[in-house]
Amino acid sequence: MILAGTILTWLIQIYTVLLIVRMLMSWVPLLVRDFEPHGALAVVFEIVYTITDPPIKFFDRLVPPVRFGNVGFSVGFIIVFVLLAVLQRLVVAVFW
Repeated sequence: MILAGTILTWLIQIYTVLLIVRMLMSWVPLLVRDFEPHGALAVVFEIVYTITDPPIKFFDRLVPPVRFGNVGFSVGFIIVFVLLAVLQRLVVAVFW
């Protein structure tokens, strides 16, 4: 039982790190105007976005963007991040 909890905890932590990496990667094009990933960096971008896109897009379809004037902020990322934190707590409570 503890092994299953440990594996689940590690998977949740890895996914959380991927979400943080995605957040940082999404800032790069905003900070560097003509940024276009090439080579290995393009592969890393593609892998991270492919893994993290499905749950974020799911919640983006369910919850409309929060509007601040003319700008809309997607809350899908925040929802996934919070749900991962809750899931991690739940796994720790159940398996330990």
